[in-house]
Amino acid sequence: MFKKLRVGVLLVVLFFVSGKTYLQQFNARDWNEPLHVMIYPVNGDQRPSTARYIEKLTTDDFVPINHFMQAQAVNYGIRDLQPVQVELGPVVGNSPPEPPLEASVLNTIAFSLQLRFWGALNESDARPGDIRIFVVYQDPEFTDSVPHSLALKKGLLGLVYGYADETLTGTNNFVITHEMLHTLGATDKYDPGTNMPLYPQGFASPYLPDRYAQTKAEIMGGRIPQSPTLAAIPDSLNDAMIGSYTALEINWFR
Repeated sequence: MFKKLRVGVLLVVLFFVSGKTYLQQFNARDWNEPLHVMIYPVNGDQRPSTARYIEKLTTDDFVPINHFMQAQAVNYGIRDLQPVQVELGPVVGNSPPEPPLEASVLNTIAFSLQLRFWGALNESDARPGDIRIFVVYQDPEFTDSVPHSLALKKGLLGLVYGYADETLTGTNNFVITHEMLHTLGATDKYDPGTNMPLYPQGFASPYLPDRYAQTKAEIMGGRIPQSPTLAAIPDSLNDAMIGSYTALEINWFR
């Protein structure tokens, strides 16, 4: 009985948000004007070192995302528009909901709604239609790895787990851009079991005579493939590009 009631409540909530979600998604992908992207830092480990790192952040730290998107758009004939305008928002003082341990359909729907509700409570300074990226920073001196970042196409919301280290700013921006593109409809182009980019869609230059002579990562492929079993994590967006498969998904082909 409780399970049926829970499902019913979720369906009602989904019905009410679906119309707004469709309109947001349609407007985000028409590329008639720049998309506003708000970055909200979160202190993920509550360490003073992480707090100090966040205090030093400025919008300038995320300008490479603007430059990357503009340069890549030119490759697809979008020359008179800056695709995105990234802005640093205020620090968020509470942590996001934890992803479910069991990835059932019901749990996934519930988590999606919880994350969207949490995002709505913490999206100060955001405007209707803005993409909201919450970046949960952790000090790499005390954290060997961070959880998997994710994004919701329905809701234009991303949750990125990054490192509070100035030397890793470029890598953080790569992940932020990857998740931002998810909100616009781009799909992952790597094998989730191995993290290896899929061929050809996950390769920046898939038709080179030597398939593994890659110098850049396709942004949704996630890594620079160097052999059938080895791929390098990009240091920054300078080591990335948007391939034709991703460009098609985000409506860059006119």
